[in-house]
Amino acid sequence: MAEAVTERVSRYILDGTDQDLRRLLSIAELSAEMARTPFRMLGVQHGWNVIECGCGPIGGLAAMAEMVGPSGRVVGVDFNQAAVQRARAVASALELGNVEVVAGDLHELDPAALGGPFDLAYTRCFLMHQADAVGTLRHIADLLRPGGWLVAQEPLPSPTPRSHPHLDALTGYWELIYELLHRAGVPAGAVEDLPRSAREAGFEVAAISGSVRIGDPELVFEIHTGTLTAARERGTQLGIAAERIDDLGREIQAAKGSGYEWATSPFFLDLALRKPTVA
Repeated sequence: MAEAVTERVSRYILDGTDQDLRRLLSIAELSAEMARTPFRMLGVQHGWNVIECGCGPIGGLAAMAEMVGPSGRVVGVDFNQAAVQRARAVASALELGNVEVVAGDLHELDPAALGGPFDLAYTRCFLMHQADAVGTLRHIADLLRPGGWLVAQEPLPSPTPRSHPHLDALTGYWELIYELLHRAGVPAGAVEDLPRSAREAGFEVAAISGSVRIGDPELVFEIHTGTLTAARERGTQLGIAAERIDDLGREIQAAKGSGYEWATSPFFLDLALRKPTVA
């Protein structure tokens, strides 16, 4: 199953007719190894029941489908209906029969209705948006069986994304994203404090590490400009000047094809958290 899913992703990136879906799959494949590494470390097996919280239009669904195999089950949850529809299109295009995607607010959904309890939950770029990380982590814990795992991969505000040669706009863009989060009510230090928040929510912190992806600058710059585009409406609602957002996007977009050797993702804080076997 693992090899087959990877081959389907690669084939669609090369031959698929849907340009936006190809872009999303390219982004997901760039990040897939970030997810596979902790999954392997925890011993994720075929047959596991797993969930991604805040899966967006694809997230780690394909990587999770690889790991749990056809006998396993993958559930993606996102509150954005458009993202859910796109994630369903991804699963259909890749023939991922073990994946289902649910629209709804994680804080309000019944774990039993989702098919829990789960062996593993996964977040990437999800907890960074939560104003009450402890409360959200408690909801995730409710989804898990005793002894179940949460893998959280959340980007830190610093260091910012990098490139060679240096591109100032990457720093400006990432600082803008975190400014937007703070204006939206996310407290300063929310990602940095996730180990403490996890313990307060009842998790055991099994491992703390970090990761960063270095990739083809054209693809990485495309990811960053896409993030800015996605944040534009919310940013302007929160008082960030549209011109500032657009100018940064143009600078990063203009860097494509301009002789850059490499570019990076943000730096991620990676946590392996376990729900205690005994309350």
